[in-house]
Amino acid sequence: MSDSRHMRGRSQAQATGAPRLRLAVAVGLGALSVAGSLLLVVTDGINANVHWAHHAGVSAAPLLLVAGAIAAISIAHPPAWRGLLVRLVAVMAFVAWGLSQLLAGSAAAGPLDDAAILLFVLDAGSTVVSDARTRLHTSPPARTLPPGPH
Repeated sequence: MSDSRHMRGRSQAQATGAPRLRLAVAVGLGALSVAGSLLLVVTDGINANVHWAHHAGVSAAPLLLVAGAIAAISIAHPPAWRGLLVRLVAVMAFVAWGLSQLLAGSAAAGPLDDAAILLFVLDAGSTVVSDARTRLHTSPPARTLPPGPH
């Protein structure tokens, strides 16, 4: 194989391998986030009133990991601009919530919690509006009553 054909073949393989790697990273971060969340729920259930030193970090980790997963999937498969904006809002919401967990008890925790709430509400609200618009534009036409006495 000539050098130029070899280089083209290699760059094509790299081009198809990069999105797969980003997808794998997104799935891995998402799976770690779920596992961390389950660990947190189980550990808190077992140690109901026991406070442990690393709780803030363990609480923040799944939130920050899922933010990373959303960012990675957005890079691997960028949606249209509106979808990208919605994903960016979700990433910022999870990051704000994760940081508020890490900084619990500090002056920054309250504003970070408030920012997370606002961002989650914006995210959910945009989903509701988008779904409503889609359903309005795809619903079957209204049936009219046949002429005659009603």
